[in-house]
Amino acid sequence: MGVGLLVFSLSVLFGSSLIGYLYIRAQAPMVAHLRLPHLLWASTAVLLISSVTMHAGLRAIQHGRESQLTRNLAATFGLGLLFLILQTISAVDIFHSLQLSDIAMARVGIRNTGGLAPGLTPVVQTHVLIAAFYVFTALHALHVIGGLIPLGVVLRRAIKGVYSRNYYPGVRYCGIYWHFLDVVWLVIFVVLLATF
Repeated sequence: MGVGLLVFSLSVLFGSSLIGYLYIRAQAPMVAHLRLPHLLWASTAVLLISSVTMHAGLRAIQHGRESQLTRNLAATFGLGLLFLILQTISAVDIFHSLQLSDIAMARVGIRNTGGLAPGLTPVVQTHVLIAAFYVFTALHALHVIGGLIPLGVVLRRAIKGVYSRNYYPGVRYCGIYWHFLDVVWLVIFVVLLATF
C-alpha cells in the first residue's frame, strides 16, 4: 500500500509538472530552432535497458537464483548512474546550443529573443521555456537518484544473501518504483519531442 501511495503521489507531481510545462510552452514564442541532444535518445535506451535488468533480477529471485539477482541489480544500478551522466551531458549541451543560437541572433540584430539579455545574462535565467525544460528533466533526475538509494540498499542486501525465493519484498518494491520512473521518462521524452 505504501508503494502504491508513493507512485500515486509522484504521478500527481509529474502530471502537474507536465501541465505546467505545456502551459508555459504554449505561452512561449518560438525564438530559435533547437534540437534535443542526441544523447537523450541514448539515455532513454539506457533507462529502458535498466528496466529489463530490474525485471530480470525480480524473475531470478522468484526462481531462487540469487547470484543472477545480484548481477541484475548491479547492472540496473550502473545503468541508472549512466542515465544520470547522459542526462547531465545533454543538459549542458542544450544550454550551450541555446547560448550559441542567441549570440548568433544578437549579431544579426535580433534583440528580443528571450535568450541572452543585455550584458550577456545567462540564458537559463531569462528564457522561460528552457528553464521549464530544465525543471522538468531535473525533477525526473532527482527521482532517479532517489531510486538509486534504495536500489543500492537492496543490492547490498542481495550480496549478503538476504533474499530468497520466499522473501524478496525489497526487490519487488524497487522494481515497481523503477518501472514507474521508466514510464514517467517515456512520457517526458515524448512531450519534449513533440513540443521542443
